[in-house]
Amino acid sequence: MLTFALPHMPFIRIAAFVLLLCCAGAVSPAAQAAVRPADYGVDSFPDSRALAQGTALLMDSLVRHHPMNSGRIVVGISPERAMTDNTADFYLLLLIFLLLGLIRLQNPRYFHALIRVFVNPAAGSRQVNEQLQAARMSNFLMNLFFAISAGAYLYYVMQAFLPSSPAPAVAPGVWMLLLIAGVMVVYLAKYLVIRLSGWAFRIETLTGHYLFNVFLVNKIIAVALLPFIVLLAFGDAAWVQPVVIVSLAAAGLLLLNRYLRSWEVFGSFFQYSRFHFFMYLCASELLPLAVLMKLAVRWML
Repeated sequence: MLTFALPHMPFIRIAAFVLLLCCAGAVSPAAQAAVRPADYGVDSFPDSRALAQGTALLMDSLVRHHPMNSGRIVVGISPERAMTDNTADFYLLLLIFLLLGLIRLQNPRYFHALIRVFVNPAAGSRQVNEQLQAARMSNFLMNLFFAISAGAYLYYVMQAFLPSSPAPAVAPGVWMLLLIAGVMVVYLAKYLVIRLSGWAFRIETLTGHYLFNVFLVNKIIAVALLPFIVLLAFGDAAWVQPVVIVSLAAAGLLLLNRYLRSWEVFGSFFQYSRFHFFMYLCASELLPLAVLMKLAVRWML
């Protein structure tokens, strides 16, 4: 007895679906159904381009007849701004503030005593002065901080006022390091010369008092220059000249305060020989900084 196995139902459905697709493709184009807009109560279906043009015309009409429209065509063009990379300046200032914070954290009493002696010299007893001089590590760090702050200030002042060269002879980072090293060399030489003079003329007490005032005011100048350094590094070009004038005036007042504090040393020189006092002022204060600035300008250009 022969038996036939009927195919499974899913296979039959797939075959029927394929057959219907073939029949639909054989129908003539004339017999195919078309969308008639009249069946939906409209004349025609506008395309997307026509809709966009109509919307643009409508918006133009609304803007043209708006009550706030004065009839003038205003064109706002934003000028292109040149990007200045201040990443190195940011990290340099971060390092300077970090060094000041570490000094403050390392010896808080030294920092408070320094401010107190500067604000009120008469209240600065001998014990407080000896306490400041005994803190050798804090003194060294503050002197280093002064050299870094003064070198950075000179760098930004010269960068603002001197013409920029397309191919500088020295990289900006090296240039700043040279200025910092120059400030350190100037004050180290000044310290050695004054110490040698005090030993030779047997006036170690007077020269020691003068050196104490010199480096005391230097530390205050280093802290006072910080806001001006920030303004010169990140401020607009229109701020440069006022900031430099105010900073030089502040530094000049502090230097004047230094000589008033050391009147015990310079009183006799100023009384009997004003010319020699003026020569000392030029040789110890103005000439080294002038030579340092001259060398820096030559290296930059």
